[in-house]
Amino acid sequence: MPAATAIRAKSEAPPSAPVHARRLDIEGLRAVAVVAVVLDHLFHWPHGGFVGVDIFFVISGYLISGILLREATSTGRISFRQFYIRRIKRILPAAAVVLSATVTAGYVIYYGGKATSIAWDAVWALLFSANWRFAILGTDYMNSGASVSPLQHYWSLGVEEQFYIFWPWIILAAMFVARRVRSNQRGTVLILGTAVALPILLSFVFALWETSGNHTVAYFSTLSRAWELGAGALLAVLTVSFKGFTHALRVLLLWMGLALLLSSILFITPATPFPAPYAVIPVLGSCLVILAGIGTADQRYERQAWILTNRLSRYLGKISYSLYLWHFPVIILLASVVSPDSKWFSVVAISLMAVLSVASFHFVEDPIRRSKLGRPAKVIGTHSVRGPVTRISATVPIVALVVAVVSAPLVAAAVSQQQATAPAAASVAPVSDVATVPARQQVLRSALAATDWPALQPNPAEMGPDGALAKPDEWIKDGCLGGELSPLAHSKDVVQNAAGCVYGTENATRALVVFGDSTTMSYVPGIRKAVDEKGWKIYIYTVAACSPTLVPVGEDGSAKECIRFKSWVQDEIQRIHPDLVVSSFLRNDGQLASKATGSKADAEWQRNIADMAKFVTSNGARYVLLEAPTPAKAEPSQCITRFSKPVDCITDRRAEFDSQARVSREALSSLGDRGAFVPTKEWFCVDAQCPAFLGGTALYADINHISARASEELAPLLRDALQLPPTA
Repeated sequence: MPAATAIRAKSEAPPSAPVHARRLDIEGLRAVAVVAVVLDHLFHWPHGGFVGVDIFFVISGYLISGILLREATSTGRISFRQFYIRRIKRILPAAAVVLSATVTAGYVIYYGGKATSIAWDAVWALLFSANWRFAILGTDYMNSGASVSPLQHYWSLGVEEQFYIFWPWIILAAMFVARRVRSNQRGTVLILGTAVALPILLSFVFALWETSGNHTVAYFSTLSRAWELGAGALLAVLTVSFKGFTHALRVLLLWMGLALLLSSILFITPATPFPAPYAVIPVLGSCLVILAGIGTADQRYERQAWILTNRLSRYLGKISYSLYLWHFPVIILLASVVSPDSKWFSVVAISLMAVLSVASFHFVEDPIRRSKLGRPAKVIGTHSVRGPVTRISATVPIVALVVAVVSAPLVAAAVSQQQATAPAAASVAPVSDVATVPARQQVLRSALAATDWPALQPNPAEMGPDGALAKPDEWIKDGCLGGELSPLAHSKDVVQNAAGCVYGTENATRALVVFGDSTTMSYVPGIRKAVDEKGWKIYIYTVAACSPTLVPVGEDGSAKECIRFKSWVQDEIQRIHPDLVVSSFLRNDGQLASKATGSKADAEWQRNIADMAKFVTSNGARYVLLEAPTPAKAEPSQCITRFSKPVDCITDRRAEFDSQARVSREALSSLGDRGAFVPTKEWFCVDAQCPAFLGGTALYADINHISARASEELAPLLRDALQLPPTA
């Protein structure tokens, strides 16, 4: 790449971009963004705190595009070499230090599998590709209960840096066109504005489509996020020669913008379609605040903008990048050492964030950003203005950075060698022969009283991302769970896939349909073991987050797929005329199209469960609805650590699950011997206490799904619940 690409300015030169004097209000806007994000991640309030990232995108697009425009219009060229050096100095040093520290801490806290997964997250983050890493893994950013990487927040850095690979070239091309057609100032702005607006429009339209069909990928995708950075860039283009508004209009724009930001932070929730269309609210709010402060100095306006320009806001804005980098690893890693329910957790977390962020800013981020490393030397006669003191001062933080990054893998490897797998303990009697609920309760009580972890299978250290290696083969290897969010979700035909998920004997005289969501899928190994497959043909029909009822589903990304799948399964039941239909599902009122809550939601679920049972039994089958397993307190590889004890991973079963079980029982109370609701609370819990293991078996693969081994060990209980004869 050439050191500079020239755009020679003639008499028709484009207008000069405004010189960005130190915008105190923008520093304060950064503070709003980072505080919103930190509060959301630490306290899970306000629920829309994640829009802080969208505020950052707009600020970045505005400032960086302004720099490029000023350079192009004042020098007639854009130095790509200097642009990317500035980006590297601004972003990489602090990011690399946090990555290094997080990977090292991961190996200190977690066992091999989880720690290695974090290390791979760090590799992707260092290459500014973390957003695609988490999209490929199907990470749901909005699901705080799922397995969370302490580096998940690096996705936004990936989006920004991927955006800036192409953005300078768009500005370059637009200004080249303006020069070729000899446009005047107004024409140049029009050409630049068009060149910026078109990608914004395309990105926004794509974001609408991607959010409606695959919201997890849309959240991380550069293509569906580019319009937000572009909005800031368009603002820079349209205000290149802007002198500012009247005082009254400035104040109006400021408070309108702040009102939009506050509304988005308070009222946008994880259930809101995002990033399109609702990211428009924080994006527009950010643009209005920035627009209000453009132009000549206005001391009266600055007094109105005190909420942004006070010393605390400005300092938080200054260190916002370091604070953003450190806050998430601190929260996630600390939660594996100190219980998040502890009254000291938040105090310790905030203290650690503050110390690490301030130190990172003053000793790494700011010194390297201000250093002359990579800058073209100014020459006076034949002598460079750089001296040995300047070179030494620039070198010190860089050497510290190199030491930190290089030492991390060495420390991690040393710790890993000390203890790579979960701790072994005295052998524990297997529970596969526990055929009654009282006997299982006895083993559960022993697990609740345990003071040390037994040797567990599957080993939580080896479960892989999201517990994939502990889940049923029918799910992971055979792909019988449709509707999982991934980059390939659009091309996956769940109906065609489910049609191939048939087990047992081809000429069997009896048929069993397993119909439900991923919770139902987690019961499949136990159901198959409970059934004598020589005499049965088993059809596995499951789709993630799609309840086996006639409940109309909400307008989320999987709604159309779920509706089509339910209709197809009903046709299949009428075609097969099975002897038995087994279902289960984890109730989520957010899936209801009616948006009902409380008693109204109970009534809707009860009515539709009963309707589904009537449909099944009218086609000659018995219907059995298994209660979903009680969700775990935390994902196993994140909870079972070098520092935790069994008591740290005991789940307190919420009372709402008992209420939901009552609704299901009442819905099926009239079935008689044609079927029933089967409560499973006592399979996993003693009263309201639910351990993470049973004997030598890890009960969970992730938060909501039991492990395949735990499922198989339920075979005797499932055999009784389904009223099946003993296997030979």
